[in-house]
Order: sequence, then C-alpha cells, then structure tokens
Amino acid sequence: MTRTVLKSRVPNVDVPLQDLPTFYFSRMRQTTGPSGPDGSPPRPLLVDSDTPSLSLTLDEFETLSIQLASGLYHAVGVRQGDMVAIVLPNTVYYLAVTMAVLMLGASCTLANPAYTASELSHQISDSNARFVITTRASVPVIANAITLLAKLAPRGLDQTLRNVLCIDRPADSPMLGASDKSLVRSIFEVKSPKPFPRVFLKDIDRLRTTPAFVCYSSGTTGLPKGVILSHYNIVANIMQIGYAIRPMTSSKQLTRTTLVVLPIFHSFGLILTYSLPIEGSRLIIMRAFDLVRFFELVEKHRVTDTMLVPPILNAMVKLSETAAHHDLSSLQWIISGAAPLGPNTARSLEQAYSGVRIMQGYGLTESSPGLSLSMPKASRAGSSGQLLPNIQAKVIDDNGQALGEGKVGELCFRGPNIMLEYLNNKEATKAAIDADGFLHTGDIGFVDSRRFVFVTDRKKELIKFNGFQVAPAELESILLQHPLVRDCAVTGVFDPLRQTEVPRAYLVLSDGASNADEAAKTIVGWMNGQVAYYKQLRGGYVLVSAIPKSASGKILRRALCSSPTVY
Repeated sequence: MTRTVLKSRVPNVDVPLQDLPTFYFSRMRQTTGPSGPDGSPPRPLLVDSDTPSLSLTLDEFETLSIQLASGLYHAVGVRQGDMVAIVLPNTVYYLAVTMAVLMLGASCTLANPAYTASELSHQISDSNARFVITTRASVPVIANAITLLAKLAPRGLDQTLRNVLCIDRPADSPMLGASDKSLVRSIFEVKSPKPFPRVFLKDIDRLRTTPAFVCYSSGTTGLPKGVILSHYNIVANIMQIGYAIRPMTSSKQLTRTTLVVLPIFHSFGLILTYSLPIEGSRLIIMRAFDLVRFFELVEKHRVTDTMLVPPILNAMVKLSETAAHHDLSSLQWIISGAAPLGPNTARSLEQAYSGVRIMQGYGLTESSPGLSLSMPKASRAGSSGQLLPNIQAKVIDDNGQALGEGKVGELCFRGPNIMLEYLNNKEATKAAIDADGFLHTGDIGFVDSRRFVFVTDRKKELIKFNGFQVAPAELESILLQHPLVRDCAVTGVFDPLRQTEVPRAYLVLSDGASNADEAAKTIVGWMNGQVAYYKQLRGGYVLVSAIPKSASGKILRRALCSSPTVY
C-alpha cells in the first residue's frame, strides 16, 4: 500500500528545551570563541554594509541585548506577555532588539517599515502592541497610524506614541520637533546595566505556547492575519535549517561570510539571519538592495553565501556582464526562497557565475518558515529541496483524501515548526491546521520517493510579488472606497521582465466617470498611494462591464483572464 504520510528521509534533530535567547547565545558561544586566531580580537559577527565600523562582536551583541532588555523593563515598562511592534529596516541592531524583548517574556510583531499608516494601524491594533521600536524616519507614519486607531477605536492608544523607541543614536538624526522630544527616545538612552527579571522558559508546554514572534501573513482572504510562532517553533526551525546548511562550509574554508539582503522582518530573512551565525557565518547587513552595490559588497567582504529571491536572481543573469567587472570568486552558495525559481533561471545563473550553486527552499510564514531545502549533496532540478528533519508531509485531493508519494494534490505538512495558531482567529486556524496537526498550504504539488518537494501550482489566491504576499481581497476593499469604482477584482499576473507576479485591477467604473481611461488612471494612482510598494498595481488595469461571480458571490478570477487590453 502506498504510504500516505511521507516522512523526511534525513535524520531527525533534537529540539532543545530552551527559550530562543538562551538557546541562541549558548549555541553561539560554542561556535564563536572569545577571541580570533592566535589571540587576536574576535571578528565582528554583525557588520553594517555601508559603515563597516558599525559592527557588533558576539559579546557586544549579547551585552547590548541584555542592557536593552533592562532598559525596556525599567525605563519603558515592557512586561511579560506584552507585545512590541518592531518596525525596522535591516540593521545590525535588529537581532539585539528582538532578543531584548524576548528576554522579558514579551513578544515581537514584525512590520514592514514601508507600510502606510493604515497598514500599520491594522497590525498595531490586531496584535495589541503597546510599544514600538523603529527609526526616526518612520515616526511620522507611526504617529499617523496611532492617530487613525485612536479615532476608530479609542482605548488608550494615545499613550502608544509615548512608548516609541528608535534605534538611531541621539546624534544620528534630528528630532522631529521640540514638542516630540519627550515622546521619542533612542534605545541607547534607555539601555541599562541594572538587573531585571529575565524570563527563562524550560518547560515544553510553555515553550510551545509562548509567542516569540507574530508575523503577518495575508492568508487567502481578508486583511493580513497574525501568525503566532512560539519559541519552540523558532528554535526547531533553526535546528532543522542548520542540518541542511551545515555542509555549505567546505573543509578548506575557515570562515564564512553571508551578505544579508532579504528584509529581516520577513520570516525567510529572519530565520536565516538567526540560523547562519550558529553555523559559523559572520553577517554583512545590507540596508537597502541595489544589485551593483551587491556585487561591490561580495567583492569587498569576500562573501561566501547569501539569500535571494527569484527576481534578483533573474536580474543577476541579465547583468552578468556588469558582474564580470567584480571579483565574485568567493561566492559559493545562494539560498533562494519566498517564491518558486524556474529551473532555466537557476541553470543560467550557475552558468554565468562559475562556482556558484543554488539551494532552493520552500516554506510559509506559518511554518516558521522552512519546510524543505536543497542540500549541498542532495538536490533535484525543478524541486524546492528535500523535506527538512522532523517534517512529515501528506498530499490530498479535493475531497481531503491522502494520495501518497508522486501524486499531485494540495501539500500539507506537520512538524515542530508549524505555527501555534492565527492570532485572534480560531476559525482561520481550524481551516489551516487539521485534526492531525497538518498545515494545509493551499499549494499544489507532489513529494517524490526521495522526499523532494515539487510545487506546481497554487490553490489559494495569494499574489506573490518578489516574495511578499499580497491578498487580493485587501486591495479590493481599498479600491471600493474610491467614488469612481463601482465594483472591482484584483488578480496576480506574471510579469516576465520582473520575473514575479504583480497585482492587476479589473475595474467597473461608476456612472460618474466621464472619461473611462483617465478615471482608471486616477484610481490606480490614488490606489498606489494607499499601499506599500509591493502591493501597488504594477500589472495595470482592465476596464470591464461586470465582475464575474458565482451564485454565492465569489469572484471567478479565472474568468477575468479573457478580459481585453491591459493598460
């Protein structure tokens, strides 16, 4: 009989019964000694790409985390069970900020710093965040988000701005104004050497139920949902990914240097930024991505590996002549994830960049996120890698019946890294995780006899732009607010130039629109100002007379593909 529960072929890993900060620093002390070779000073663990002097050794990283935790407790009032919103771009301080929050038994909700005020207001409200850690440049947007919340649902949110901290040092940038000086403080002003009640988690039940991060995932419908990832989830996935990436280091290679390009607030960037130092990497943190600058940094820092998304890999293929002007001979591995990578792109890149190999992975925010990853000695063209340790899979048909290996259906997974639940949404949790503990991904594919995962289609309606999830229903709800829009639908279309999906709007205009095309352009321009950059309507618009819907009112998105000219 064909097996219906497909277990990983690689050995299981033991998940330590430790909270994330305790686990992380104990493992790092095993990996990174107190000094460099021959008693030389320890090399920096975290380095800013633009200002190399801005760096942290392991000891400095741990000390900053502890002192910041003390300051958050004594000067700011963060307590066990609180939620802290982290609204930061990539920075050498990102991990220290999150560690400090977790040491207090509080939780982090990670937000995109490119969010608009309305998008931030949803996440702050839904997660019940009482504190915000950000940059001074983002304070005006956060202030507007809090103002929106205070108008919609007053519940003491006017005090939230008084709990805003910035990672900028006091002299790094000017204050917003004299009236704001008492409202916004630097983390360096509040960090403290005082003792504080650090929270240690050792009991497996507490580890499995205590939130470490609440990352927001668009799901398949409605507004983004908070995905609760426990300490146990994150530690488990670090161990699982560590098994896969450990062989990246060759016996001749004494040190590894990873260029962190992906946003750390994204679950893919977060878990690898935590995982890679444990396997011996120092991290060069890139604040904002630019491909030519990427080439320069690889050459300057002798980068050995990095994590990228398919659109960047496609751009690397097209700019291989530019890359030839830089010495990229140190680059050995690229981990690709967050969206499917076409085999032609992978093959072209490995041909254009001699010595570089691609490791493709698959996962979801709901799985912390890693589920499968190509391993240095185990890969198959077109696959998203082998199941990671401790992962079980099943593939089901439309009736929920398990199909077994090699059969195409919906991919479902079970393991210690599967989320606790969706925040404040029992119905969505029940729909996502079945009675046997399997996460239903909504992705279509199969798992072969060697447990390589192949993703062939997507059941759910999510749009993935450069790895970011975009929910059509969210964009539709915003479009419907415009007075010139009578009805609408949003779908994802593949853009061959960008090598990614982009959102496209199908618009039914109201009777008040005199010039249809000009009205549509106005709507699109207005819409793009309401959302983060990756949610903008890069797929253009199509004017239609009606939105096709089923008898129950569900939008028939596939029927929209036959619509006329795109503008």
